[in-house]
Amino acid sequence: MAGTLKDLKVWQEAVGLAADVVRALRHANRREVEVVAEAAMLTALALAEHVAEGYGRYTGVEQRQLYRAARRDLLRLETQLAVARQADLLSPAHLVELSHRAQLVGRLLGGYLVYLDRQLGSAERVSRDSAGAPD
Repeated sequence: MAGTLKDLKVWQEAVGLAADVVRALRHANRREVEVVAEAAMLTALALAEHVAEGYGRYTGVEQRQLYRAARRDLLRLETQLAVARQADLLSPAHLVELSHRAQLVGRLLGGYLVYLDRQLGSAERVSRDSAGAPD
């Protein structure tokens, strides 16, 4: 586990992804495209915020809920970026760059969720074993 939030690799990558999305879409200033760009930017920010909030929770169950929310945000963001590319708001090169970064964030989130699931499974087994043990 990382010492601080800023040491957490998944947080670093989620923040970097959000910054990349903002940089890639900030030029969208026409009303009809501004909505798409803003939605993607807000989703990228929400993803990073869910990672940070999950890090700050004390129980594995709460952490898992927030990391799952971050994963849902990531799926939404990938969809929004695909729409932005189809609408020519993103160049193919920007989409590739953002997609690679999103895949990295997805792998890190997936790994951490597996870790949390194992931890929670171990805790449940210990709880069951101690509850069934004779006094």
